[in-house]
Amino acid sequence: MMATHRADAPGGRHPATPGGRYLRATAINDRADEPHGDAVRDVCSRAFASVVQLRFRPDTPLLAIACSVRAAAHRHPALAVRVREAEMLIREALGEQVPTGGITPDQAVAVHVLLFASLVDELALTDDELDELIADAEAV
Repeated sequence: MMATHRADAPGGRHPATPGGRYLRATAINDRADEPHGDAVRDVCSRAFASVVQLRFRPDTPLLAIACSVRAAAHRHPALAVRVREAEMLIREALGEQVPTGGITPDQAVAVHVLLFASLVDELALTDDELDELIADAEAV
């Protein structure tokens, strides 16, 4: 189930930055221009870490993580998600020391955005929950 889009969503906080709005649009399968820059990378990284920690625990078996990554890669084959790198980024977000030095910043952002949307879908977050998650990532 995907978060539903309501243009007139009442109350709560909403994404306020270009990166936050891009993440929200991606999560609800809407079109948005892709922003660039360090600020976008930071918001994407923090939002990714938050959704990973909602979806998985540090002791989650690697097989469960791999299944989520493969499902995301299968849904978006044109993006050519590197499964191993995506698994490493999830494990890193869970606090594990893993080798991520070979992952470029652009690859990391692509994985963060794609898996953020996929994990939001797996968790069946509401619009308000999605907005709060992104707004928290923007606020840091």
